[in-house]
Amino acid sequence: MKTYNSNDILEKEDLYDLQDTFSSSGIAFKYKITDDELGWAKFIKGKYCISDWVLDNIDSEGLLIFNCPFELSEALKDDGIEHKAVMLSDETALQKLFFWLSI
Repeated sequence: MKTYNSNDILEKEDLYDLQDTFSSSGIAFKYKITDDELGWAKFIKGKYCISDWVLDNIDSEGLLIFNCPFELSEALKDDGIEHKAVMLSDETALQKLFFWLSI
């Protein structure tokens, strides 16, 4: 399973490759969540579905596992915003992933 970090995601102009493999084909990958992104998820834990999804999908190595496009999209929709996470900066790689990978 391929692993990406924040720089990998932010350096790309677009994420069509991940969109095709994950959202369309369901091929899982891992993302090394940053300390700030993890802090965001912990700060709003229990208040928004997307932060709970993030915390539920972090493995023992601190990697966020993207393995089900429908669960990701459902968590975003349940919060009332289909393509972005509440209270997460648009400048983060995690928000960019959410935007490109929600279906």
